[in-house]
Amino acid sequence: MEKPNTEIGWNQLRYDVRTYTAQNERNRRGGEAGRIPAGYRYIGDKCFLNNGKVHEVVLPQECRIIGKQAFEGCQFQKAVDFPEGLLEIKKRAFAENHRLRKVVFPESLERLGAQAYQECNTLRIVKFPNNSRCMVISEAVFDSCVNLTTVRLPFRTQVIERRAFYRCKELREINLPVTVREIGEEAFYFCAMEKLELPPNLKVIGESAFFRCKHLREVYIPESVKKIGRWAFHGCSRLERLEILHDPDEIGPWIINKSCTLVCRKGSKVDHYAKEYGFKCEYVEEICQFSAYAPGNAYRECKPAAG
Repeated sequence: MEKPNTEIGWNQLRYDVRTYTAQNERNRRGGEAGRIPAGYRYIGDKCFLNNGKVHEVVLPQECRIIGKQAFEGCQFQKAVDFPEGLLEIKKRAFAENHRLRKVVFPESLERLGAQAYQECNTLRIVKFPNNSRCMVISEAVFDSCVNLTTVRLPFRTQVIERRAFYRCKELREINLPVTVREIGEEAFYFCAMEKLELPPNLKVIGESAFFRCKHLREVYIPESVKKIGRWAFHGCSRLERLEILHDPDEIGPWIINKSCTLVCRKGSKVDHYAKEYGFKCEYVEEICQFSAYAPGNAYRECKPAAG
């Protein structure tokens, strides 16, 4: 795979002759708006910013980087066909595109910038190839994509940053790969997941990570989790059971509503936490049997503690 030139910064690349700029577009002679000629490797910052004439874009096969706000405010009626070899989509590159319905990223993509698709309010489907090189789902990248229903994350995903899926209120299902170790603040704030299978290597659940996910009913916290931020599952009005069978290093205040029951071990740190906040408790025995066949060993046969 071709690697970006780490010796040249983006500020220099913006003035490279292989960079397609807003000036290039203004000086165009013939051809369709948004059809970028072959040979260009970089799409410059703000190249098509708020250009209402652009309803679709054709990227050259040589394209490797799409600059900041390059297509922000454009109204694409067709999905963008990204070239295999694309390495980076920068901050707000496709934000506030109110007609775009589907995004399929190439396997080569390594970095997806913050707010890249923020407020694309008709976007419904987002797919990464399983072997995508993208390991971080950046801050607010799909913030307020209020009609997003389907997301397929790549197998290598490690971090889902703050507000990545903030107010994606139609998002009912998402795969969380086993490689995910951190879910940031408000990452899934006001989403519509009915089931949630947290990955077995997860370390951190940020503040308000699943705040107001009103369709959740049961959640199991894996033993790998070291920190649960405050209000992590608060406002989940239908959540009946939150199961924590180990003692995380840190548990923030009011992680659930009082209507929810904490399932834990008697005398554990979680038990004391529940008493401090007046939460209902249900105890399980020390030994639980895990199914080796369930993803993340999510299926458990834990017996209620005697008495």
